[in-house]
Amino acid sequence: MTIPLKVDDIASYLAETGWERDPQGWRGASVWQHPGDYEVLVPARDGMGDSDRRLREILRCLCALEDRPASDIALEIARPQLDKQSFRTFPTGHDPGYTSLLLGTQTVLGVRNLLTAAARTVVQGPHFAFAGRQPGVVGDLLRAAELGPSRAGSYVVEIRVAADATARTPSGEQVTGRAVLVQMLEAVSAAQAAVAADAPAAFDETVTAGVSADLCKALSELSGHEQSEPFEIGFRWARSQPLDVASHVVAFPETSGSLLHAASVRLRSGLNATGAATVSGVVEGLHDDSSGNDRWRIKVRGELRTEHAELVRRAVWVRLPDQASYDRAITAHRERQVITVMGELSSMTGRVELVPRRGFDI
Repeated sequence: MTIPLKVDDIASYLAETGWERDPQGWRGASVWQHPGDYEVLVPARDGMGDSDRRLREILRCLCALEDRPASDIALEIARPQLDKQSFRTFPTGHDPGYTSLLLGTQTVLGVRNLLTAAARTVVQGPHFAFAGRQPGVVGDLLRAAELGPSRAGSYVVEIRVAADATARTPSGEQVTGRAVLVQMLEAVSAAQAAVAADAPAAFDETVTAGVSADLCKALSELSGHEQSEPFEIGFRWARSQPLDVASHVVAFPETSGSLLHAASVRLRSGLNATGAATVSGVVEGLHDDSSGNDRWRIKVRGELRTEHAELVRRAVWVRLPDQASYDRAITAHRERQVITVMGELSSMTGRVELVPRRGFDI
């Protein structure tokens, strides 16, 4: 199927990807140039007689420059609001774009479970392992994600989620598709670093980043036969909502699968968060369920220091002691003030959170 493209969308794509427009133009059309002697001619408006030919030429030029399929580029031009992820596996003994039925099913299940783990972390906070039924909002977010066809290179599954896709919790909190994918990036990046340490215990300090038994098991499902094959997860962000995190690929070596499985078993074995910790950053989220017991909770994104790990940057859930502290947090959130919280890590509620010794400093 040919994806219809509009002149304005093409021009905005070129402007956002490093092309420069020649102020002179040519016979009403705009001339765009890119370092490396690339040049394209964009029609003055949609529906002109040579528009289709010009658009095909532009796509051919973009394919050569970006080394990506024309269909991928055309979709990104036409649908600038989509965040996209690719899950690339390397099954042996199969033609590019193919895998066994069993491994293909396992890969799609792993993708689903990764999204579920990331969504539950956004909604419920970081856990060593999630228990009970998933919140309904998680299912809403999974339904908003679209699964694309496999493509060669070797066996690649792609999903896309509108950055502004939104679901609501029963308490009225909004959860966006963008928030879930950013959380997944943070968690899989931390898991990749723990894999490099080559010890299941290295995963203990990554739980605050959203690494859970559920996420590790889902990642291991991407590692193919006997958990012995490499895999990659690529992130590409919607052009309409730029992100300060660059699009990139998180790669796991062929030794990852068995280690991730061992980490999953370890994280589900009843570990508890303990030890002194300090976080300094801005208040990213607020939660107060006045009808239940889950009150006065905030999320602080900044620099976390613990007894066992070097300084890392991540979002940390903080349990505040009272309404007065929560009101101060609301003001800090509104005014984008940097706060510092000192206390102890705890997982008594199931969620891994920082419990302050007192309130917090601004």
